[in-house]
Amino acid sequence: MGNRIKLSDIGREPFRVFFPEGLLSGIIGVSLWPLHFSKLITLYPGQAHARIMAYGLFGGFIFGFLGTAMPRMLSASPLGTRNVLLLLVLHFSMLISFSLQKMFLGDVLFLAMLLIFLSLMLLRFRQRQDTPPPGFILVGFAFLCILAAVIMALFEPRMEEAGAYWIPLQRRLAYQGFVLLPILGIGPFILPRFFGLPSPHDFPEAINPSAVWKKKAGLAFGVGALIILSFFIESSGWVRTAYALRFGITVLYLLVEFPFRSAPKMNNALGLSLRISFAALVSGFILVAIFPAFRVSLLHLTLIGGFAVITFTVATRVMFGHSGNLGKLKEKNWWLASAVGLMLFAMATRISGDFWPKIMATHYSYGAVLWIIAALLWAAYTIPKVLITEAEG
Repeated sequence: MGNRIKLSDIGREPFRVFFPEGLLSGIIGVSLWPLHFSKLITLYPGQAHARIMAYGLFGGFIFGFLGTAMPRMLSASPLGTRNVLLLLVLHFSMLISFSLQKMFLGDVLFLAMLLIFLSLMLLRFRQRQDTPPPGFILVGFAFLCILAAVIMALFEPRMEEAGAYWIPLQRRLAYQGFVLLPILGIGPFILPRFFGLPSPHDFPEAINPSAVWKKKAGLAFGVGALIILSFFIESSGWVRTAYALRFGITVLYLLVEFPFRSAPKMNNALGLSLRISFAALVSGFILVAIFPAFRVSLLHLTLIGGFAVITFTVATRVMFGHSGNLGKLKEKNWWLASAVGLMLFAMATRISGDFWPKIMATHYSYGAVLWIIAALLWAAYTIPKVLITEAEG
């Protein structure tokens, strides 16, 4: 049995506040659609929804995971309670701003949070006694993407005058780069643990990286550079080429660095969720390459079936592990399978709405409600774990 957390535990493990905050962001973000179609919200929520999901939902989980893991990987001091609470307040204020369609204010708040977080990470990197896993090169690329995207968003009115190139680029950097690159960067380090395998990205503690580390880091650098290049190609109008490149690079990296081929079969919800989510992630890319006219719709395979399911699955592992309940993940866990199934049903409902305009409003709304039910089911079994620390000794 674990112990109840203390305030100081939040400073060492920010996921305990950021995971619930990310969940809240997701629920608010998808609820904008039924609120709009029921005429409770007059302004079209497209950009507010996109920002809340990227910066709020995925951002909350990314900040929570990295804020917990990175200081430990660097053998540096934790972020500290005051810093974590400051970041949380900025994140929540950003969420409220976007919910009220105050886009500029929300972007400013997120930029402030981003700069503070990066400053805290840079300070700990300078204090490091160890080198992070080589795949985390991709995490660095992700933060370059989101930093550039937020700064570009502040100048969006001028970008509209400059032409149609910069706005699509800003959105690809923010809504795909910020999420895809951390998934690819963190995955080779953490996912082997799901299958009871050693991680090929887990190296002995050392400040000076080995030759093998440098080789893997070089591969990650090349993958990150090519994915970012695909965003520029897409913004230039070469949509098929961009998504074919993104699909090929992602699949190649998954085959080289991820453990799916050598992993033992896991006859439980955790292993099934991972396999489904990565299949959905790459399926969205290749389908957009084949049918670019339906890019927005088909990309939800990647966004919901891929990004969101991976996020919730990894978060499940983190919360159960840090609360001393890791053994329970070997069970069937019907609740996780049900939550993922509902998310996939919500995804299909959302996508179908774009193919039949007469049912778009109802399917957007039904999809949102199904996703919220899935998120609440997941939360009922996981969020209480953030209040428990793993028992010592």
